[in-house]
Amino acid sequence: MGIYIRNNRYYFKKEIHGKKYYRALKLKRGQEALLSARLKQVEEEVLAEHFGIPYSTNNQISFLDYAEKYLNAKKYKKRWERDKQSLLKIAECIGDPSLFRIGKSHIEKLENFLFSRNLKSSTVNRYFEVLRHFFNLAIEDGYLSENPVRFYIPFVEDGERRSLTTEEIKSILESAKFIKENSRTQLQSIIYDIIVFALNTGMRLSEILNLKKSYIRDDIIFYPISETKYKRRIRSQNKKVKTICLNSRAMGIIGKQKSNDDFVFPLKWRDPNVIRKTIAKIRELSGVNDFTFHQLRHTVSTLISSQVSLATAKTILGHSDIKTTLKYTHPGIEEQRRGVAKIEEYFDVLLPK
Repeated sequence: MGIYIRNNRYYFKKEIHGKKYYRALKLKRGQEALLSARLKQVEEEVLAEHFGIPYSTNNQISFLDYAEKYLNAKKYKKRWERDKQSLLKIAECIGDPSLFRIGKSHIEKLENFLFSRNLKSSTVNRYFEVLRHFFNLAIEDGYLSENPVRFYIPFVEDGERRSLTTEEIKSILESAKFIKENSRTQLQSIIYDIIVFALNTGMRLSEILNLKKSYIRDDIIFYPISETKYKRRIRSQNKKVKTICLNSRAMGIIGKQKSNDDFVFPLKWRDPNVIRKTIAKIRELSGVNDFTFHQLRHTVSTLISSQVSLATAKTILGHSDIKTTLKYTHPGIEEQRRGVAKIEEYFDVLLPK
């Protein structure tokens, strides 16, 4: 019996009574933590084949093998890449056992593993949400009879969201400009432009990174909805779009980008995760420790809602429900003070002299 590497991938070789068996372990360099569990499964398959022992591959499918099937079935999902990374991280913890062997001990081990990486409760919930969908599909495909995550209780998430203050915005912009002036990567050279563009449009990060010149007519972006928040298979040729008006600042940023293709912003990678390290650098330089790119959208929503009607804000931000716009609106103390001052002014004339 032996393990060998070819083209950075692991393979298994075993000789029984003079007959040699070769199997691909479907693992590559960097996944050594999964070798033991995968090796055990492949050896069982080889022994069953050699001695003619019944071996149900349908019930014995491994976690990684089914992960491959799951990802192929979910290619249309907007968060496909994130789901892939989540499943690989889960495999790093629990290994590559057969699906039917995964139970409560694996779930507890995974939770402890994720928290040991200093992840937030909300992030841990996302991992188990992916796992819940993963096992549900396995049940539909006949590999499992029940979901091992069915009794898992998610953590209560901190739903507090906020917009940025004026001083925080200034500090973030100064930090982004410093990174741009001392850029080492293509992304860093345009991070300031991307943030200013977000503040002037309220667009999501994924929308900005995937914005195409062909979507823009004059000062309006006609953005296909299927390419913004999610991906869906659409048979109709009449695809829905959302309109985003551009002010002069946003138009100026678009005009100075030096892109050689249809995309507005010149980038090699367009997954939102590419910006993670740069955002961490902005937090460090600006002192806004909880800054996330999505806070820019919350900030714009709060500003627009204070200047125009909620209905107009809903249209500008591309929300399908005005309740979503309300969730994105976070009036600050000064706005609240102005509000109660107006109340005082209104009722003051009604008070008896």
